[in-house]
Amino acid sequence: MSAKTMELGVALKIIKNNLIWVIALPLIAMVIAFGISKYYLVPQYTSSAQIFITTNVESGSEKETTVYSEQLRTNMQMANTFNTILKSSRILETVRSEMKLPESNDELANKINIKSDKDSLVFTVSVEDASPERAREIVNKITQTYQKDLPKLVSNNKIIILEPANLPLEATSPNIVINTMIAFVLGIIGSILLVSLIYLFRNVIEGEADLEEMSLKFVGDIPLIK
Repeated sequence: MSAKTMELGVALKIIKNNLIWVIALPLIAMVIAFGISKYYLVPQYTSSAQIFITTNVESGSEKETTVYSEQLRTNMQMANTFNTILKSSRILETVRSEMKLPESNDELANKINIKSDKDSLVFTVSVEDASPERAREIVNKITQTYQKDLPKLVSNNKIIILEPANLPLEATSPNIVINTMIAFVLGIIGSILLVSLIYLFRNVIEGEADLEEMSLKFVGDIPLIK
């Protein structure tokens, strides 16, 4: 009998002897994750609006069209700058003051997510909050404030709100299914670690196979006499 066969046999024996825990750990982890996600974590709702940054140049001649194209390319290169301005204290302080929000500027900034496609001046501004109505109000106030303030900071630019903020009907987090599946996988990993630890730290000789594994000869056994 090879060493690999003996090791596999020992591992299978350990799994068999601890089968209840091997099965129970993933199930317990799933139940805990499901309970925390559904009854403990506060649901968060995400509301989004789309804005477009354009220039104030009216195309009435070939020269003006060229100016507009150059300004458009410049704006694309300034995309990160526009994002920074939108989440700046200047904008957030105005929003907080007008809405009387309890969050600090940093806390409010952490709720804001800005996305844009490559080489595009269309931005999606999202806010996550425990209240769907409040999330929508914050997004609308941010985009409206940005619409008024950006032309003062960057000349010849203006904001067009393509889509105002929507009212989210379903929570975006926590994701109960994903959290439960992650817990299940972690439970399986925990079961594997449990079997491995039992295998590594076992110090009891249970039969002839254990002696052969340690290169010892089996001479005989003593029957149990009651």
